[in-house]
Order: sequence, then structure tokens, then C-alpha cells
Amino acid sequence: MAANHQAKHEGISVGQSLADARLLSPTLKAADHDPSGDAAALTRLTFWLTRYSPWVSDDPTDGLFMDITGCAHLLDGEMALAEDLIHRLHHFGVTSRVAIAATIGAAWAFARHSTDMLTIIKSDKTAQALKPYPISALRVDEAITARVTQVGLKTIGMITEKPRAPLAARYGRQLMTRLDQALGLKSEALSPITAPPEYRVSASFMEPIQHLGAVEVNLGDLIASLATQLEEASVGARRFDLTLYRVDGIAHTVMIRSSALTSNTALIKRLYTEKLKLFAETYDVGFGIDQLNLAAFECERIGQNQSDLTGKSEGDKEIALQTLLDRYSNRFGRESVGRFIPQASYIPERSERLVPVADAPKTPPDWHVFLEQLQGDTHLGRPVALLPRPEPITAIAEVPDGPPVVFEWRRLKHRIICAEGPERIAPEWWARPAKGVEPTRDYYRVEDGDGYRYWLYRQGLYERGENPHWFMHGFFA
Repeated sequence: MAANHQAKHEGISVGQSLADARLLSPTLKAADHDPSGDAAALTRLTFWLTRYSPWVSDDPTDGLFMDITGCAHLLDGEMALAEDLIHRLHHFGVTSRVAIAATIGAAWAFARHSTDMLTIIKSDKTAQALKPYPISALRVDEAITARVTQVGLKTIGMITEKPRAPLAARYGRQLMTRLDQALGLKSEALSPITAPPEYRVSASFMEPIQHLGAVEVNLGDLIASLATQLEEASVGARRFDLTLYRVDGIAHTVMIRSSALTSNTALIKRLYTEKLKLFAETYDVGFGIDQLNLAAFECERIGQNQSDLTGKSEGDKEIALQTLLDRYSNRFGRESVGRFIPQASYIPERSERLVPVADAPKTPPDWHVFLEQLQGDTHLGRPVALLPRPEPITAIAEVPDGPPVVFEWRRLKHRIICAEGPERIAPEWWARPAKGVEPTRDYYRVEDGDGYRYWLYRQGLYERGENPHWFMHGFFA
């Protein structure tokens, strides 16, 4: 399936049987073919390349694309960047050929068909440099390559000298499209492995960091630098990603979120300090960390708060609460800290839903207005506490469709001295289960001899020939 340079020098080729290969080289080292493992390794390597540029994509099964526009100067130019990349890949045990060109198609052709380990072609030299390369360098199907080669058109230069219309009519649009993309006459998009950040800062170390304590020390400077960029642009961010690049080619990302837009250095640092304490419990620093990247996402323009003469703002209390909720969310998980918001449903347990604090509306809902809109003036009020789900009870009523006089719940009997109702609640017709109609409910507010008040309901109606059952749903007092 694959052979390195030394194996090829011994006369071993791809597609050869292992037995024949061992005859040529008795000391040959072979490993089982693992396509899924190769794909996973390529993905890890692609993510590690984000240390150079946020615009990185994989090209299965053995290629990588990276847009270094605006990034090369950070490593003293394209040549220095490419040499650093080749050196690091060699340190990983990966043999590579790197090509830098003005288009994706041209870079792909030079990297896979050039004999040099490093090729850099200026944009105005692309067309001339591509001419001696074979048709397969245009990333066209093998069938098209074979057909074009059969008529004597063996290089890209031969195609560029021929009329376009006959070639497109005979061999299809793919050939001309790939040629135009390689020459820069037609645009081609690069889909990055992760969403590129809107703002990013980084720090590299001559000596790899061996423990996360040193990460926290350097993180303060990164946060201050990123916060300065955000403040200068008058924007705030809701998400921050800290990526730790190990010297062995493995990268890990530590993410924090804020429910409100922020560019506050102290807040970001505090959230990261708590997050890194949890992260350190499972993180292996390996042979060290040689680069840190801090990126801001979900950025929007942020407003300014007016302060009074004492320097305090009207929204300080709200900000303090939001900060506390953000700390809990980052410590326990975003989905673990939520807030109830109204949901349009007549069924009580469906009339609300729990959403993460960051996704909840910033203005607290008016539950009384919501109930009035949902039930009108006919509802008898709602209990202060609802059970997670209605629990079945045994009830006895004087008349079949009347309120209960005695009920048993959790092995305790309660004699009812007062009852109000019924309040009839039927499910929405569009929310009814496909295998039958959900029974209508008759709710009662009842009080037992000890003064406790409950919210009970009978599910099912005698008049419809149903077999009703009683349930406990909530408590008033």
C-alpha cells in the first residue's frame, strides 16, 4: 500500500506482494494497513498545523492544504515558514514535500510532482512552471488523464497551447476547470478544519514548557494582548479558545464561554484559571509545549456602560451575577447550568424548557403574563413546585367524574376536606402521539386535613369510555 524512499531504493513498489518484497529486502519492516488510523493521524496533523495559520484543511489520504496569506511574516517569510514546517515534520518521522504557490491547484501539483523537497513559485511564474508537469498534476480523474495522454497531450503546457472549446467538448468540463483553478483564472475555496477566529494572538517558546503552571504565567500576557485588540475594535467575544501545541505534534484546545460579550482581562483570566485546574487533572504535557494560541470567537460590537460619580455602573450587580454563572458553566459544563424559559404548550410539564444560561433570553420572562396568554382567565393558578414527572396515586371519589375525597400517595393516605376544579386541559392536536390520542386531564386543587395543598389530575374521561387514572403533579403548600 505504501513504501518509503529506502524501500523503493531496494526495488520495492506499491502493489507488490509482501512475499516478493521480503525476497528483495529480508530486513524489510512491515505494518498492517490501517486506513482509519491513517485518517485520524492526518486529522490530528491538520489541526496541529493551525499553529501557522487558521486556514488549514486536509487532502486525503496524505495531503494537507494551508493558506499562509498574511501569516508568513510571523516566521520571517515564506522560506523560513516552509523550512520550519519541514524540520518539525521530519522530527515527527514524517517525510514531506512542501510547495508554496498562488493557487491551491498549483501548490498541489508542485508538492506531488516536483522532485524537490521545497518549491516556492511566485504568482507571475505559475503558468510557466506548470507547463512541464503531467496531466495528472491537475487533479483530474484517472480516466480523463488516460484519454488525454493517449492522443499525445502528456503535459499541462500542451493543453494550454490547444483551443479550449474542443478540449472541453471532448474530455468534459473538469479538465478545463482544474486548469483554470491551477492558473488562478477561476477561484477555489479552502474549507478549514476549524472555524477561523476573528482575533488571535500567539506565543512561542525557545524551550518547551514542561508544566501547566508556566502556561498560566504566559497566558496573562496573551489575554492582555487579545483584550487590547478587542477594545481597540470596540467588540467583545463570547467564546475563547486556548490551543496548546506540544512538540510531538499533538494539539489540545481549552475553551471557555461567556454568556455576555466581554473583553475584560480579569474576567477572562479568572475563567481560564479555574478551567485549567480541571484540565490539568487529565492533561499530559508530553515532551513539552512550544506554542500557545489564544483566539476569540462570536465577536460583536459591545456597548459602553455609564458609571456614576463613585465609578460604579448600574449594571454592576447584573454583571456580577453573569460572571458567577459563567464560572459555574465553565467549571461544570455549559449544559449543566441552565435557566427555565416559557414554551407554548397547554400541558404543564411541557410549558417550560431548560436551556443553557448562555442561550437563554437576556430579559427574564414574565411567567404570570405567559400563563395568562396561554390559559386565559380560566386557570386556577399553578403550584409553587411541580414533580419532575406526574406520579400515579390511588384515589376515591364520591361520583365518577367528581373530585377525590381520599387518595393514597407514596403509601400515605390523605383525606380531602376541600377541593376546587376541575380545570380541563387537553393536549395540542399537533402534539398528540401517532399511536393514539393522549387522554384529556381534569385538574383539582385539594387540601387535606393537615392543611397541605396538592395539585391532582384525573387522566381520561368516563364519558368517552376511557379508563381514567389519577396522578399527583404538584404542591401549593
